[in-house]
Parts: sequence; structure tokens; C-alpha cells
Amino acid sequence: MRKSASYLLSSLLLAAFAARADTLRLDAAKAVELALANNRQIAQAQAKLDEAAAGKDAAFGSFLPQINASGTYTRLAKASGLTMYAAHDSIMTVPVFDQLGNYIGQTGVPVRVPVGLDSFTVSLSKQDNYALTGTVQQTLFTWGKLLNAYRIAGLNFDLQREAAIQARAQVKVDATQGFYQALLARKTVDVMEDALSQLSGHVAQVQSLYDNGLATKLDLMKATLGLQQMEAQVSQVENGAELATASLLNTLGLDPGTPVAFSEELAPDSLTIDVNQATQQALERRPELAQLRDAAKMADLGVRIARTSNLPSLFAQANGSYKNPVGFSDTWGTDWNATVGVSMPIFTGLANLNKYKAAQAKQRQARIALAMVEDGVRLEVKAQVLALNQEARNTACQKKNVEVAEAALGLAQARYENGLLTNLDYMDSQLTLTESRVAYLNALANYQIAKAQLQKAIGQY
Repeated sequence: MRKSASYLLSSLLLAAFAARADTLRLDAAKAVELALANNRQIAQAQAKLDEAAAGKDAAFGSFLPQINASGTYTRLAKASGLTMYAAHDSIMTVPVFDQLGNYIGQTGVPVRVPVGLDSFTVSLSKQDNYALTGTVQQTLFTWGKLLNAYRIAGLNFDLQREAAIQARAQVKVDATQGFYQALLARKTVDVMEDALSQLSGHVAQVQSLYDNGLATKLDLMKATLGLQQMEAQVSQVENGAELATASLLNTLGLDPGTPVAFSEELAPDSLTIDVNQATQQALERRPELAQLRDAAKMADLGVRIARTSNLPSLFAQANGSYKNPVGFSDTWGTDWNATVGVSMPIFTGLANLNKYKAAQAKQRQARIALAMVEDGVRLEVKAQVLALNQEARNTACQKKNVEVAEAALGLAQARYENGLLTNLDYMDSQLTLTESRVAYLNALANYQIAKAQLQKAIGQY
């Protein structure tokens, strides 16, 4: 029996230790670290950055020679040829006549006399044709088209890098906000449970007074009803805390069922911010503005490319081949040629002109967008500074409210025990203290969230 009890106790201790070991101990810095490691938005931004890096390398390849190789086999249905004709003659003696036409004999020496035509065909091609060809082409001069295209690819890489920074900044804010909201929910549960414990003691005191005839039935009913309402509120707050924790774990990319223990407390903080300095820092560091500046530069380069679209381009090309037949010879042999050429569009249906106009319009759009976002950043920074200062004042005010409510509850407890205060007034004092504590916790959490949002707004990562 003792062995069984010892075994059961050991199993319970091991289970408790294992559960404690699996519990995730979390503070704000750890939450941000996990979010940055697991967030899919960041992974997507990194993939886009890799794509832009490959595009930049591909654009650089346009400066290098382009080398191609090909192999062909061609079977002709009928080889072409040229038919040639030659006279067919014979050697014989020829009769001879005098001036009057009388036959006087034959020539003594035989002569060559044409008697017909012979034909023969000269082949100009072969039915089986083989060729292995290598081509090298190098662009020589394009009025800066290739260079500007490479610059655009580089700016696109910079733009995607800033987008990745922006994604990380947003994830940091989301993780920080989720952490403090979950921590706030947990601390609110603690405050409500403490209030529930105090109210339970008060109900027991009212019950004792009622039993001794010192309290009315109505006082006991009101106290009991207040306790039931508090229990319902505690249950509701606990559900909210579980939901806030699950939402935080989802933001961190973790299993929503992971047990969490918060290793950070909500504590007052202070941060002094100069609006003008913060605005200047935001204009210099915000990744959104860096992206728009890169987009404006890309639009400028696009205008340059469109402006030179009707200008000639100079190129050089060389071809070398190993083929059969070579000329009229049915053998393998080499052949080569080299070309230097100029390419220039003469008429494109006004397409290049309209592309140039479109590039100019895109350039104007980029500049307008940059100016609009700069104005928005200035307003956002000012709003975030004002919000942070307001939360700081609210925190100080709520702290004083808690101190006053605690003193009021202590005084109400003493007066109620001496019969100088009604049960309803005592419960109001206790409710005021609970609300003050919850409001103070909200102010502390909102301050930390506002600080994280301000840091993002000024580009401080």
C-alpha cells in the first residue's frame, strides 16, 4: 500500500515537473524574437528580396556576351542540281564537190563533225545536311539603356530590402501589442480573483452579522448577489485571457495550446520624445519612404530609357560552324562569319512616343506619392507622440485613483464593521477599487503598446 502511494506521488511530481518544463516563459523581448523567427509575412518578404537579388544579377548579365550553340540536321526531299549540255560529235571523211556541184571525191584526212547533244547534271546540294553552330553576340552601345535597366534592378533590390525591414517592424509591433494585451488579460484575472476573494470574505462577514441579528436579510441577499455577479465577471475575464493568449501564440507562430507563463510585469515607464526630432528621424528612417524614394528613382530611369528608345543600337556578332557538306564537297568542315550592325526603329506606330509619355506620368505619380506619404508620416508621428504622452498622464492619474480607492476601501471596511456604513456603500467602494486597478493595468499596457507604435513610426527598430 505504501509502495503504491509512493509510486502515485512520484508520478504526480514527475507530471507536474514535465508540465512546468514545457511551459513557455515569455516576456516582450522573447515574444518579438519568436515572432520574427516564425512569421510567414517575413518569410514572404525575404523570398521577394531573393527574387530581386536574382533580377539584379540577371540585369548585369546583359553587359556580358551572349553565347549560344545549336545543332541541326536537315533532310531534303530532293537535292537541287544544274543540268548541263555538250555537243556530241564523230570523226569521219567528208565528200568534196567542185564548183559545179559535181562529186570529185572525199577528204583525205578525217574531221570532227557534230552529230548530236549529250546532257549531264551538276549537284548543287546534298539530301543530308548537318551543322553545329556557335554564336557570340555582344551589345556595344545602347545610349545607356542597359546601364539604366541595371540601375532599376538595383533599386528594386533596395526597395524589397526596405519592404523586408517594414515587415519586420510591423511584426514587432504586432508581437508587442499581442504580448501586452495577453499580459493585461492575465493581470486583470488576478485583480478580479483578488476582488472575488475580498467579496467572499465580506459575504461571510455579512452572513455572520445576519446570524447575530446585526444585518438585514436584504443586505445578505445583495452581498450574495454581488458575489455571484463577480464570479460571472471573473469567468468572463478568464475566457478573455485564454483567447488573448491564443491570439498571441498565433502571432508568434506557435501552437495555440502551448502553456505560457509571463515573466514580465506591467510597470510604469517614461519616455521623453521631442516631436520635431522624432519627425526628422522618421523622415530619414521610415522604410516606406525609402521604398517610395527608390520608386521615384526607378521612374526617373524609366523616363531616360523611354527617351532613348528611338535611337540606334550598335552590336557585334560572330558565328562559327562545323558542318557537312561544305560548299559542294560531301565532307565535314568549318565555316565562320562576323557581323557588326546598327539597329534603329524607324516607325513603331507612335508606340515609343506613348511609352515615353507613360513613363513621364509614372514619374509624376511617384513624386506625388512620396510627398503624400511624407505628410502622412509627419501627422502619424505627432499623433503617436501625443498618444504616448496621454497614456503617460493617464497612467499617473490611474495610479493615484488606485491609491485613493485602496484608502477608501480600508476606511469603508472599518466603518462597516462599526455599523457606520451600509452594505451597499461598502460594495461600491470595493467595486471602485477593482475598476481603478483594472484601469491602471490598462493604462500601463496601453503605454507600452503606444511606445512600440511610436518606435515604429519614427523608424527605430
